[in-house]
Amino acid sequence: MPTPQEWQASIARHGFPLRIYTDFDVTALSGWLPCEYQGKKGGFEYSYAVLDNQELSELEVPQRLPCMISFSVSARAREEFLSAVISAAVLAEITEGVVVDPQEGRSHESTLAIRWAKDVESSFQHDRTIPRCGHQPSHASTPWWKFW
Repeated sequence: MPTPQEWQASIARHGFPLRIYTDFDVTALSGWLPCEYQGKKGGFEYSYAVLDNQELSELEVPQRLPCMISFSVSARAREEFLSAVISAAVLAEITEGVVVDPQEGRSHESTLAIRWAKDVESSFQHDRTIPRCGHQPSHASTPWWKFW
């Protein structure tokens, strides 16, 4: 698992306009992780867990990827949504992991996760809020998962 500083360096190396708060323990934090996207406040709920073999099997995740980080946003703010998407994708790339997008029912492995994040970012370049579920507004939490 990379340090927060290594994670931030990789975010910058990929050209994303995102800064994550870097003074935290990646395996101990359970709560809000503040970020800035394009200089505007963002962030997401962050949670780290180690899964047992039964949980991995139920989620159809390879046993070589026993750790899960949940990235969740409950607001429809673009900065929060993109902070979670970009952070999850870069972490997947660094650790050769997988991002599972439960809203789309799709997975994005390692370096392909970066392409996915850039596509998502591009598609919301001018939108100030993020539509959910077929462009219908929703106030439900949207989880973003990362396994490695």
